[in-house]
Amino acid sequence: MKAVALLALAPLVVCFSGSANHSGQESTLREEPVCVEDSPERRGDFGCSIVENKQLPSDFRAPAYWEIDRVDSGELAREAAGPRSVAFEAHGSWWLMSVGAQVETPKGGHRVANVNLGALPEAPRYSMLVISAYIPSGMTSRVHFHSGVEAFYAVDGEQCLETAERAYPMQKGDTLVVSTGVTMRLIATGMKPRRAFAVIVYDSSKPPTTRKPMETASQLVSCRGAR
Repeated sequence: MKAVALLALAPLVVCFSGSANHSGQESTLREEPVCVEDSPERRGDFGCSIVENKQLPSDFRAPAYWEIDRVDSGELAREAAGPRSVAFEAHGSWWLMSVGAQVETPKGGHRVANVNLGALPEAPRYSMLVISAYIPSGMTSRVHFHSGVEAFYAVDGEQCLETAERAYPMQKGDTLVVSTGVTMRLIATGMKPRRAFAVIVYDSSKPPTTRKPMETASQLVSCRGAR
């Protein structure tokens, strides 16, 4: 599993030379469905689902880790769920997703990711927004940023994240952490649909996501040619 951390103030190396160039790419991309509760993804069709938006305990603070366990049954996943975790079914399996201090793998669980979320925004309270997506290749999210840290896990297929500094291609099993306030756009790449999870740990007093005009995509480094 390859883990990549994106730090908003750290120097970054662009994946390819030249400025961001979206010519030719935009004509082939389509906007993916907006993430909503009970999207078609919950029933095995294409879509982006808000699995849960959960306020975290008042003593939740950094350092925080994002831990993903594939669990043998729904009963075991639900039994292991606590105030910093969410149990849910997606992509043919049951999962337990936790944030905060590192914890042991639950009974019947198989650890697939353990990701350091890095610096969190200053906030009196935090929430975690859990997303599960099943998106055809060639579709793109809207341009946006978050009021907290976002992390991705590629369950299957390929995806690529565009930012103003560089593009981040991801394959099955890869993880990526994006710092608070980074403007981004996510594209489903590869030859088959992407299946992926995301978690946003954000300031509870602010909206988790803020959209930007789609034309601002021209300010991002294109995924075309990224390695």
